[in-house]
Amino acid sequence: MADFLKHKLHLVILAALFIIMVTLAMLSQGYFGGADNITHYLISHYAFKYPHLFLYSWGRPLYTMLSAPFAQFGLFGVKLLNILLGLLTAYFAYRVAEILRIKPAFLSIIFVAFTPLYLLMMPTALTEILFSFVLVLSVFLFIRGNYIASAVVISFIPFARTEGFILLPLFFLAFLWAKQYKALPFLATGILFFSLLGSVYYADIFWVFTQFPYPVTYLHPIYNKSGSLWHFLESRNDTLGLPLEILFLAGTIAVIIHLFSGDKVVRHKNNLLFILVLLPFLLYLSFHSILYWKAMGGSMGLERVLAAVMPLAALIALKGYGALEEMVGKSRILRGIFRTVIITIVVITPFIRHVIPHPLSPEEKTIKEAAAWIKTSPYKDRLFFYTDNNVPYYLGVDPYQRAPARCYLFGDPKYLDTIPAGSLLIWDAHFGANESKIPLDSLLENPRQQLVSYFRPETPWITFGGGLYDCYITKTLAAGQSADNLAIRDSLLDILELKNCLDTLYLQPFESPGDFGDPSLLSGKIVHGGMFAFVMDGRMEYSPGLCRSVSELHLSKPDTLIQDKAEKRGIRVVAYVNLPEKSNKNTLLVISFEHKNQPYSYTALNLNEQKFKLNHWCRVSLSVPLPVIKSPGDILKVYIWNPGKQVFYLDDLRVEETTIFPFLITPRPSRSS
Repeated sequence: MADFLKHKLHLVILAALFIIMVTLAMLSQGYFGGADNITHYLISHYAFKYPHLFLYSWGRPLYTMLSAPFAQFGLFGVKLLNILLGLLTAYFAYRVAEILRIKPAFLSIIFVAFTPLYLLMMPTALTEILFSFVLVLSVFLFIRGNYIASAVVISFIPFARTEGFILLPLFFLAFLWAKQYKALPFLATGILFFSLLGSVYYADIFWVFTQFPYPVTYLHPIYNKSGSLWHFLESRNDTLGLPLEILFLAGTIAVIIHLFSGDKVVRHKNNLLFILVLLPFLLYLSFHSILYWKAMGGSMGLERVLAAVMPLAALIALKGYGALEEMVGKSRILRGIFRTVIITIVVITPFIRHVIPHPLSPEEKTIKEAAAWIKTSPYKDRLFFYTDNNVPYYLGVDPYQRAPARCYLFGDPKYLDTIPAGSLLIWDAHFGANESKIPLDSLLENPRQQLVSYFRPETPWITFGGGLYDCYITKTLAAGQSADNLAIRDSLLDILELKNCLDTLYLQPFESPGDFGDPSLLSGKIVHGGMFAFVMDGRMEYSPGLCRSVSELHLSKPDTLIQDKAEKRGIRVVAYVNLPEKSNKNTLLVISFEHKNQPYSYTALNLNEQKFKLNHWCRVSLSVPLPVIKSPGDILKVYIWNPGKQVFYLDDLRVEETTIFPFLITPRPSRSS
């Protein structure tokens, strides 16, 4: 048994890792990397039915070809492929370490698998793992002396991920350095193969380049924000992890020192490590850093792209481990302790830095809820248009089917008025507002779109572009019909927020004229609900509102039904306002906690900064977390402060204790006049 473990320990580790990774994949409700997982899965799943998808450049043809059989078993099938590819990558990293005598070689498997980013990426449907497999396999074949095979394999890397083109010149130089001139022509194998294959469909022998999804010099219309040149280095604790980062630096130093070794064999092995492992990693890292810095090629600065070269970093880290272990001394006990400590720290680091198993993101969870609603709604069989590829996935609908079509990806606002009557549009604040370029106000104020349902994360979530994430489902009306979507949304928001309401602390519908003494303070002409609304003007600096002690409101009393959310309680105020005209005055909705007449928690929202639609009833909401109460006699005040004596109308003011946290100001978006 001891002899088996000595010679087959790497296989035992790989088998254990396979069980661990499959378990994590099964326990993960979500998928790291967002909706791109679903887009790749849908392409692969339907590629046999629609063969042109095999050559869809964005989907990466090599990935689609390999993943299509696995995708027939669902998203988990594609995750399983990536797990297998990731573990094969770790295996070939181990073989590279063996050949180059980087000891202990078995640690390379652990270092690869437990690199924080790589561990997250293995149970996904993304392409970085395949890229890493092709790269490490090519390195292994080169180092073993199978030069032509290495050239053939690496020639396919641009079809795993397009940035693989930058590594082909590096391998070209490596073959020149090794004087393996016969291998050089084989670097064109992948390009020739896919060029000939795709020319049948595209009628263009150069389709690999003319259909290139993200040219380097291309300024993407959406993803064009430049970032820091050091962005990927600054994220190293989440991608490489501090333990491997230290070992990587030690390994880099060791490689450079050994490049000048007097021992010819040592020098040769480190030349290989430098040219085929360290340089490709640094080149890839530099390339993506420059892309993001210069806002080229549609770069968003996504850290996940580095997973493609993380196994190379793990090999350099193993070199660093070996150098540090030598410094520990020759004592087997000390080396055993050192090894145990390093393995333990490396293994636990990903679980400290990230949530594993991976949950559904707030966006994915929201879309899933919206899809579940559609399935049980009267609209379940309607033609629908969507902006997030998660929608057809959760609905189980073929997004590529035509004649008849069940759905279409909506990608251009100019077609908003061409959607057939009776169809649904599922708009989300991430892809709908950005990739589909439909501002929310354009959707809600379109006369042919009627809001039928609304969804948002339980905890407010800032999406790409800086706005709050939510999902709207609208029905297209026949010509001549129209709907007040703003009013419909207000009603839906009220229903949604009631789910998180623990107690209504104050409710003022302004329906009792006798409560205000002066009947002229109420309007019977401009009202939101009921018969009257309150008139704010020069006579009234402070609106009616809540002013009661904490002890009276019982805010400090825990609710046994929500013990797990007791620390998440807060105060929310909801009101409806009607602003007749624009103003640059400060008219503030206020929530204040006071102790001995001194506020210690004060939150205000300026109504005139919300871009409300003028002469229209607009819902305004302000929420704050419940502060630490200083004494039962402290006072909670909620009111509108109108120091500029602005004229406007107020109706249906209510104050609630709620469970939502963190609290964000969520005013209604509205088109500026």
